[in-house]
Amino acid sequence: MKKVRQNIRITDADTISDALVRIYKEAAKDGAVAKDAALAAIMGEVETLSAKITTAIKADKVSRSLEDADAKRDEAIRSLGTLLAGYAAIPVAAKKAAAEKLLATYDKYGKSIAGETYARESSLIESMLEDFTAESLADAIKSLDGVADLIASLRTAQDDFNAANDTATAALTAKGESAYAVKKPLLAAINDKLVPYLTAMAAVNAEYADFAAKADVEIAKANASVTKK
Repeated sequence: MKKVRQNIRITDADTISDALVRIYKEAAKDGAVAKDAALAAIMGEVETLSAKITTAIKADKVSRSLEDADAKRDEAIRSLGTLLAGYAAIPVAAKKAAAEKLLATYDKYGKSIAGETYARESSLIESMLEDFTAESLADAIKSLDGVADLIASLRTAQDDFNAANDTATAALTAKGESAYAVKKPLLAAINDKLVPYLTAMAAVNAEYADFAAKADVEIAKANASVTKK
């Protein structure tokens, strides 16, 4: 049997470990494989590490989703400021007065809040949105096309960020070690324990041959992914 290449991607390490666990559970339904305590211990280690790397990968993806959600609310903040500034610059008295009134509220926070920490930006956005609900600003908002829509978009973007942040917090709490840190012991369990053991057992007991052959195919697929990068 071949060993898993050390330079496979983290996601491929997760995939191969999941596949090996599935193959083992099928093979361990009866016969010698089912009764093999040593193999069970090795596969128990592989399964535990596989679960850890899966959790870590999910947490990394969630963190990227949080960044995307933050980028969307940043864009909503900038778009609102740009629109209000545009209205304030046009030579139409009523539009200009309404825009300047709204800009006075917007400028209490400004586009710079997009550069604040996640928590502080959330707090400032909530305050801005609360200010824009004031009855004294209702007519000004209604008189400027697109402003109400952008305020609503900011509200939606902030709500989406809050949801993504809650998910990220839960994922990072459960994450433990990084996916990169888990990859090394996972490949060690496969390459230094499972592969040598299966190779030896398949040579002396035909009941291990099917498991070994299927495992070898999955390892070959994982290794092939390296050359396709």
